[in-house]
Amino acid sequence: MDFHPILWLYSLIQWVLDKLLSPTPPPPKARLGRPRIAVIGAGLTGVSSASHCVGHGFDVTIFEAGDERSLGGIWSKVNNTSGLQIHSIMYRFHPSVKWVAGYPDRQQIVSQITQIWKKYGLQERTKFNTPVKSTRQDHHGRWIINEDPSLGSFDGILAAVGTCGDPKMPHMPNQEAFKGEIFHSSKLDGKTAAGKKVIIIGGGASAVEALEFVVHTDAASTSVLARSEKWIIPRNALVDGILALNIFGQETIFSWIPETLLKRFFYRDLKDLAPDSEGLFTETPMVNSDIFHQIRAHKAEWLRGDIVRFTEQGINFRHRAKGVPKGGPGREIEIQGDMVIMATGYQRPSLSFLPNEVFQEPYQPPRWYLQVFPPEHISVCCNNCTYVNAIGT
Repeated sequence: MDFHPILWLYSLIQWVLDKLLSPTPPPPKARLGRPRIAVIGAGLTGVSSASHCVGHGFDVTIFEAGDERSLGGIWSKVNNTSGLQIHSIMYRFHPSVKWVAGYPDRQQIVSQITQIWKKYGLQERTKFNTPVKSTRQDHHGRWIINEDPSLGSFDGILAAVGTCGDPKMPHMPNQEAFKGEIFHSSKLDGKTAAGKKVIIIGGGASAVEALEFVVHTDAASTSVLARSEKWIIPRNALVDGILALNIFGQETIFSWIPETLLKRFFYRDLKDLAPDSEGLFTETPMVNSDIFHQIRAHKAEWLRGDIVRFTEQGINFRHRAKGVPKGGPGREIEIQGDMVIMATGYQRPSLSFLPNEVFQEPYQPPRWYLQVFPPEHISVCCNNCTYVNAIGT
């Protein structure tokens, strides 16, 4: 195997971080004496949080609604072609993680989650097929899950249900008339778009998933139908790292600088696709370097407008000019296709299992302390499941 000094240095950094920051796993069958924590969700955040808890002596039980195949949360459900859009050095969800690629795919991500789950002995602490529907405190202040004391009583609740649940698959007018194939962007394993005209409905993060599939399977053409412009940033560790330096998580008086640089050096001749009314830090951008290559090679097009109806051969689409709001006037055209990919995202998991008082004005999520601690219950933490946008929140 060839020696790559940068990869060697990256591996060394990961080894050092592991040794310095990873909590020590408890011995097998250890009885942990610190307060008991109920972790809700066995996704990336749930497993990471639980490993830190047991590593510091807290007694943990993980409740997962699905079976063992659900370990990894949303990463257990997406396509095998899906992977990180930001560089893995910015996605270290646990000090023990050891990436072997700059942009790991779904299988490597799930593998890392599983390794941490096993390393910290969380197999014996996870209750699969146990959806959490309610939580309440008893007269001792201990938390009871699903009104069932046999599940245990806990000193704290750590909700880690994430922001992506079941696929969102809206029904559109005349959809039954379409003679081609229709899939959700998360259900593309085993499918192929080779030689096909593909229509992608949606312009958010799920569209990235669809674009990865299209590029991997060599589609004849791709039409992305989006209701509005989305900021698209390059899949570049340096650029993404610089953007992440905005610690305020919102637009500032200096936001025009990265926005202008992106338009000049990344969008270039495709500036019309960049938003004018929405700033870079107001919502979650797409991270993708392929879409502009595809457009410039005349293999893809990005159209702003509204779906009118399906037809037998494709979709009637009201193409709006830049600056015309959603639902506004435009020219109606037919986009022909053999396959439609619904990049319509995911249902947001509910936090309704928490007590009603955590949702009272003026402190309803995400307006909690650090967006994770509801003021009404200091023994509840909702980790990574209340934010609205990734870099603009």
